[in-house]
Amino acid sequence: MDRASTVLSEDRDEEGLGVWALRVADIDSSQLDLSVLDAGERRRAATLVHGADRLSYIAGRILLRELLGRRLGLASAGVAFRRESCPSCGGPNGRPALDGDARSPHFSISRSGGVVLIAIAAVPVGVDVQIFPHDETPSEVSSLLHAEERSEIASAAPSKRTEVFTRLWTRKEAYLKGIGTGVAHDLDAEYLGTRPHGAAPPDWTVLDLPVAAGYAAAAAIKRRQSSV
Repeated sequence: MDRASTVLSEDRDEEGLGVWALRVADIDSSQLDLSVLDAGERRRAATLVHGADRLSYIAGRILLRELLGRRLGLASAGVAFRRESCPSCGGPNGRPALDGDARSPHFSISRSGGVVLIAIAAVPVGVDVQIFPHDETPSEVSSLLHAEERSEIASAAPSKRTEVFTRLWTRKEAYLKGIGTGVAHDLDAEYLGTRPHGAAPPDWTVLDLPVAAGYAAAAAIKRRQSSV
């Protein structure tokens, strides 16, 4: 599996952020070891009707287990997951986390259009990748976003509007995954665009990630508190 993955970033700064990309088209499905998946992952895979979606999900989960297992000194099948509480609604649908030591690494995974992204860090992190949607999507969905984000999309050249919308959306979703609410809550609460005058979310850094043409990707990582 590692030979099918590309390291986009593996910085050894204090947050320890690493980001890996996987192109599902490069994977030989016959080489995937489904035995490392737990019962919940197998059930989830079985619900995915389209073969490409199912392959993307399975390959992503296997790679995630390999990467985390390597950091923890465990076999891939020995990595156990849980869900944190959602900070907005309190339900058991917050950030995915490792079951065990609270000092374990944080992680996030996203998949779209045959590309999988995985981020792992020493602090809370969110990652998102999106294939460019249909041209009508920005006008249909932009009303859900922050007013400054809507303005950023509207002021883009018509030929660039879909690209700008997708870049903003991945930044938004990465951040919301990082804080643990996901896109079910507060899409318009924070500005996640790229204009200099925009107020960045407190204690978070949001990064655009390099990705294949026709996609946008972003990572959001919580900054460590200064000890000074």
